[in-house]
Amino acid sequence: MARGARPLARRPVTRILTAIVAVGVVALVGGGLLLDTPKVKGALRRVVYGRPAPELPGHWNPVQTRTASSISDRDREKRIRKLLSLGYSGTSHHVGADAGVIILDEERAAPGLRFFVSGHAPEAALMERDGRIVHTWTYDYTDLWRSRPVDFMPPVPATGCWRRAHLMDDGSLLAVYEGHGLVKLDRDSNVLWAYAGKCHHDLDIGPDGSIVVLTRDARVEPRFHPEEPVLLDSVTFLDSEGRLQLRIDLLNAFEHSPFADLLPKAPASGDLFHTNTLELLDGRLAERSEAFRAGNVLISVRELDLLAVLDPRFGRIVWARRGPWSRQHEPTILADGHMLLFDNLEQGGRSRVLEFDPFTLETVWTYADGPETPLYSPTCGAARRLPCGNTLIVESDNGRAFEVTPDGEVVWEFVNPYRGGADGELIAAVMDMEVLPADIPLDWLSSDPTRVSLR
Repeated sequence: MARGARPLARRPVTRILTAIVAVGVVALVGGGLLLDTPKVKGALRRVVYGRPAPELPGHWNPVQTRTASSISDRDREKRIRKLLSLGYSGTSHHVGADAGVIILDEERAAPGLRFFVSGHAPEAALMERDGRIVHTWTYDYTDLWRSRPVDFMPPVPATGCWRRAHLMDDGSLLAVYEGHGLVKLDRDSNVLWAYAGKCHHDLDIGPDGSIVVLTRDARVEPRFHPEEPVLLDSVTFLDSEGRLQLRIDLLNAFEHSPFADLLPKAPASGDLFHTNTLELLDGRLAERSEAFRAGNVLISVRELDLLAVLDPRFGRIVWARRGPWSRQHEPTILADGHMLLFDNLEQGGRSRVLEFDPFTLETVWTYADGPETPLYSPTCGAARRLPCGNTLIVESDNGRAFEVTPDGEVVWEFVNPYRGGADGELIAAVMDMEVLPADIPLDWLSSDPTRVSLR
């Protein structure tokens, strides 16, 4: 102990509390999130963490037990295995207990590797559909910040995991540290480049390798409040090496469009938009509407319950729609022109996946939370239509992903094995998951990879 220092236990309680508060203030100032009012500070805390964060870095939530594998018909444990096999082919089986891949219908589940991002660490993994890990990538944000402290904000718990990652054909990977930046790693997790642009939530890749990513900043907008800042989003375009090409402010894009009246008169919180998804359009709906021309960007604006299309040529919104969804995530255009999205809260405060016509809003297909179909993720989530016709659903907050047939039967189910908390009461979120296309190059994978079972 240094000369003159007193043991911590003997210091006055007030000094200890003061020190704790001071450390918190320094972290928030350095992270660019220190605002003047408790209301806005609380709103921005929810932006970063999704919900009040546990002490663990990353994205964790209380463990839930309502998975497809835990539902019985009142005969409890002795009938669980029998119930899981109802309606399945003879090759359907229950795998493991309550973590990893716990349902696998070998005939009807989609083939191919699963690429997923877990909330337990800044890590992404390739997993065979039986739960065996083929390859992982990881890079701690603290190391990135220490190497470039002038550019990057100090770490906060949200940087303990990646919000989104994108696998490239050569095995390299793009990953988003929520609210902080974007990094490109090679297949061995070495940094190729990094962009300190306060990136968040989502990114997409253009045909030429260029990158479009969501970014944000906090500033005072007098039209909302003369002194208190709000969080505002932008759609940012980078070249393939991470160099800034164009940034389009979404507030300006809405204000200079026919959809300006969809903006609130004043924000309900410090987060005006909370844009959570973007997708570069390929033009498949352009015959029905020029707004959907190739190169435009489909976005999901959670705080406004709004889907919109941005035309980057003019920097303005050219299509926008509200509908039967609330706090939605991951809208995507399907091959037949329908739209699929994860509807977080419209189903009586529960979740569902919704397929609909984007112009008439006619519902085509849905998978909704119910007594025999558990589905609830209030802050994150995703749904993807697979080539076989099944739908992969990511129930992020409950650390679960599963695959259903068009009739709604679960033919594959994964529960994140990563647990936290003193008694394992927290489960790491599944931030994202996708089934890799059959034609994606995998030559970069080792011919004899080390495989680790998550079962």
